[in-house]
Amino acid sequence: MEAFELYEISDLKVKNERNHGRFRKGHIPFNKGRPMVEWMPDEEKRKRVIECLKLGRKKGNKNLPGNNRIPIVGIKEGKITFFRSASEAAKILKAKGIRINERNIRCVCNEEMKNGYVRKHAGGYQWFNEKDYEKWKDLIL
Repeated sequence: MEAFELYEISDLKVKNERNHGRFRKGHIPFNKGRPMVEWMPDEEKRKRVIECLKLGRKKGNKNLPGNNRIPIVGIKEGKITFFRSASEAAKILKAKGIRINERNIRCVCNEEMKNGYVRKHAGGYQWFNEKDYEKWKDLIL
């Protein structure tokens, strides 16, 4: 049988500096304070990386919830109500007891064909995109 030596935990050296995808406290990255030319000698690769960084810094990720919201207007009996999005309008109106679906609101706003006709109302409201001012300005009292 082989003889094993017992080590204290403080005597062991940590092989990997990463802990669950994060660097340990006090870790200094290899490229900190150095120009990109020093640690990335390939010029073509540097150009690609810089282009990707420029693309990524424009507006953020469009797939995240709320980034594609379009402000809408609901008109009922000559009274106008502004909402930040169709989903917000549906939530607010459902809380007030009006049964409405956000998809139906979007169909009215975008004038989409559904079952052979274009929907004009949803939940008792006429819906318009906020930017289409010419369409809804005459409906206000």
